[in-house]
Amino acid sequence: MSILVNSISVIADSSVEPVSITDARNWLRLDTAYTEDDNLIAELITSARKHIEKLTGVNLVNKSMKVLINVYGQPKNPTYVVDLPYGPVVCVDLVRLKTGINTYDTLTKNTHYEFTGGKLWIYSQGDYEVTYTSGYGDCPADLESDILTLVAWSYENRGKKIEGQGREGLLRSYPNWDGMNYHQYKKIVI
Repeated sequence: MSILVNSISVIADSSVEPVSITDARNWLRLDTAYTEDDNLIAELITSARKHIEKLTGVNLVNKSMKVLINVYGQPKNPTYVVDLPYGPVVCVDLVRLKTGINTYDTLTKNTHYEFTGGKLWIYSQGDYEVTYTSGYGDCPADLESDILTLVAWSYENRGKKIEGQGREGLLRSYPNWDGMNYHQYKKIVI
């Protein structure tokens, strides 16, 4: 039995970040009257959040995702348990079975598939398109701290070139990954 993820896409990303510009400005110890870098700080927050999501395989904010998967092989019992990428999965919105070139049959929950224990249970082989919602309603505080750490490093090192001889020193100063919290959130697929 094999399950192959062919593609993953974000249909709708959250418009609200887990860390506010005010939180980041306080973390950076910027004067409250200084707001000229607020757009930059907002971009750094989004960039840091997406970086941690990529490292962990976990969405830190609620978003709508679409994944194309291929399920094949013969299990001992005809059930395929699919661990969808980028959890935590809040709900499965739509499951469609590919029946031809750009044609799909929409499947019925609890007849053709189930969503139980955070996993998608499928009862036949094939190519599937799954649309689902995933992410934390409230981002864990220790991951917010990781975002702020990356924002601070990026803000303080903006404009520095990473190429050439200065690269080693700059990368050496990058946040200590062993001391960050995201490691405990890495998604493990069983």
